[in-house]
Amino acid sequence: MKLLKNPDPVSFQASIKEHLLLHEAENNLPLGILSSLIAGEYRDQAPYLAQVVDHGEVKLVVMRTPPYPALLSFEENQLDHGIIDLVNEDLWKEFGDELSGMTGSKDLVSQFADSWQEVSGKMAILKMAMRIYKLEQVFPVLGVPGSMRPFQKADKSLLTDWLTSFYRDSLAENPTPERIKVMTDRYLSADPRLRGMMIWNYKGKPVSMAGYSGPTTNGIRIGAVYTPPTQRKKGYASACVAGLSQYLLDLGFQFCFLFTDLLNPTSNHIYQQVGYSAVSDVDTFEF
Repeated sequence: MKLLKNPDPVSFQASIKEHLLLHEAENNLPLGILSSLIAGEYRDQAPYLAQVVDHGEVKLVVMRTPPYPALLSFEENQLDHGIIDLVNEDLWKEFGDELSGMTGSKDLVSQFADSWQEVSGKMAILKMAMRIYKLEQVFPVLGVPGSMRPFQKADKSLLTDWLTSFYRDSLAENPTPERIKVMTDRYLSADPRLRGMMIWNYKGKPVSMAGYSGPTTNGIRIGAVYTPPTQRKKGYASACVAGLSQYLLDLGFQFCFLFTDLLNPTSNHIYQQVGYSAVSDVDTFEF
């Protein structure tokens, strides 16, 4: 059993892509991040790209783009504790106290969090419980006034404000202005087939938004769904997500993915109404 690291995302992707595609929906985040790395994003610091291999078979993929948490691939079978300890010991050598947390499928990341406490002496606290959803066919949203359009450069200030509010309201994070600027610029300058942000407009006024990024072989991830407090409970987010999902399917993607906070029953309900089905649960632990 070996832990193999490779700083080059292109050759790393070639070595682990087949393994991740066995569960494409569950692994949409690592697949999407690899696509972004290959496109030149998340390169402020060198990425951590590793795989555990046993007798030529990939058992686990582990990635980190600092300063974000480490990310574990979805694994259908229970992992040997030796793999968990091997990975955590290497993460400790690589990052020490700088590792802010870890994200992965519910049962697996819990085992890693327990091991991390032993390796590092630091407490692992559950920060967010999420659920991955997948859509292959959109159920149209009827009766919601307005229409969808892409964000434009003239909307930059609005996108900056709404992204900041999204992170504060939905993720309980307080991102720096520099981080928000980078994300805003990425959304506005990217190839629209790979990343973008849509506005739901009503009477010429933006009332909701939803973004997309992280393409996989057959799908793409929707995220940053946000509606200002004064415009909520009017169906705008549902209409925007439904419209964006159909737009992405029309581009040729076979399905769309998204993550929801399990503590937010409203978002889980509206996504199912537009055609999303639950795939798996994912937890993020903070160290």
